[in-house]
This record gives sequence, C-alpha cells and structure tokens, in this order.
Amino acid sequence: MADIFVAGSFMMDNVASMDVFPDEGYTVLGNSIELYPGGKGMNQCVSIARLGGNVEMAGMLGKDENARVLRKLLKDENIIHDFVFSCDKPTGVAQIQINAKGQNKICVIPSANYEFGYEHIKQAEISMKKCKLLVLQLELRLDVTEELIRVAHNYGVKVLLNPAPAARLNKDILAMIDYITPNEHELSILSDIPIDTDDNLKMAANKLLSLGVKNVIATLGSKGAMIVNSDGFEIINGYKVKAVDTVAAGDSFNGALALKIVEGKSLKEAVKFANAMGALTVTKKGAIPSIHRLKDVELFLSQNE
Repeated sequence: MADIFVAGSFMMDNVASMDVFPDEGYTVLGNSIELYPGGKGMNQCVSIARLGGNVEMAGMLGKDENARVLRKLLKDENIIHDFVFSCDKPTGVAQIQINAKGQNKICVIPSANYEFGYEHIKQAEISMKKCKLLVLQLELRLDVTEELIRVAHNYGVKVLLNPAPAARLNKDILAMIDYITPNEHELSILSDIPIDTDDNLKMAANKLLSLGVKNVIATLGSKGAMIVNSDGFEIINGYKVKAVDTVAAGDSFNGALALKIVEGKSLKEAVKFANAMGALTVTKKGAIPSIHRLKDVELFLSQNE
C-alpha cells in the first residue's frame, strides 16, 4: 500500500530547442530535437519516488514502444503500477518548444490518457482509499478527474490538485480539494480574476478559499510560491538559478510538496522544500531526466540557507 496515490497522465515528450519561438505563420530554425518520457502524472510520481516516497500510479498507456519505455521506467523507479492499464490508442505525446531563455510552449495530445475512465477508477479504489494523499492534474478527462476527487472525498482521503492544463472547475469539486497548486495563469482561469497586481493575486486565491478549497499554493516561478489559507497568506521565496529548461518544474514541485505534506511537515516547510526541488529541475534538460533525488535537494538547501 502506498502513502501517495497519483492518478494521471503519461506522455512521450518531443522537445525542440530554438533561440526564439516562431510567431504565427513564421518558421524558425531549431537547434535540436530530443525525446524524453514524461506526462504530468508520471513526472509527479517520479519526483515523489526519487525523494524517497512510497507512491503508486494509475493511468493509461498504449501498446506501443513509448508504452514499453514508460512501463520500464515505472519499474526502475520502484513505483507501484498495478492500475496502469493498456488500450489500443497510442500513448500520449507532448510537443514541446524551448527557447534560449529556458521558457517553454507545450501542446499535449492526450490519446490513451483519455481512455482512462470510470471502470478503471472502480478497480483502483482498492488502493486509492487506503492512501494518505491523492495527487491529480488535468491531463485526464475532466469528468474522470472530478470523479476521482469525489471518490477520494467519500473515503476521507485528502486531495492535492495541480490544475494544469488550466480549466474551470465546479464549485462542488473545489469544495473537496485540500490543496490546489495553480500558477498565476491557472489561478486567473479558476477565479475569473486577472492576475495583474499583487492585490488581485491575493483576491483570486481568497476566492478559491471562499468556494471551499482548504489551501491555495500559487506558484510564482522564480519568485517562489504564495500560501493562502484560513491562517492568512505568506510568500515563500524561490531560489535564483540559471534556467535551462522549465519543463517539469511544476511537476517536481508538486511531487515534493505532496511528499512533505504526507510526512507531516508544516505547509511552509513543505513549500520551501518544493521550491528547491523546482529550482533544481530547471537546471537540466528534459522532464524526467531533470528530476533530482533527495540528496541533491538537501545539498542545495544547505548551500542556499
């Protein structure tokens, strides 16, 4: 039985690097193209596992070579995967562009991920109901993610939702979420409030609290993260590093945050640790290849106190 249960996506990332992104209707010459395993669910799972967490994943793969690579990775990372299913659709793919500043633009093609449905949730319940924390994103079908939240809530299992890619959520679903981790863009969509000032940032987070979310942890890039809950709000500063590739930074942050929550750390301590994990991630290329291990994060924290 795992402490943390992640239900989410698998992707094979096709990563093209270029000096600048092309404008609409224009072509630019790129520098390289590389293939990496990823997907928000898989990335978060690997983050938890590499930090020493006991984690299980549920999701859907195809029956292709990409699926074989991802299944081997699950095994190699010691991630429990009894409820990772297969279907006839191809494994999900992400098309990723990265510019010279390390910023990215991503197009996700869900494919097999959207075949994970209610019947698979029913099978996975046997493990999910025994975990301490359910971690979700929005790369499965939205109705399926909402059902996962309802099931966890009914069993008294806490829920951490990384609302990416951004989507609006019903009030009844928001009221079942213990921790939500939007970036500024996602927070704006969830709250219908433009995030153009610090006051609006706080107002948007407080709106989610008013709709029943217990804790809002808004990620602010290199500035760190803002915690907003019934105790008030606090900014936990980030770390200055040279960004090479920001892919999976949010995912590694969420994995680290989930682990520290389950370990019983204060939310401030958990976010500080997650900020360090996210900062380290942007210093390397690729999604899963950039996700660091516990000793790396501990060393980074000791050097950046």
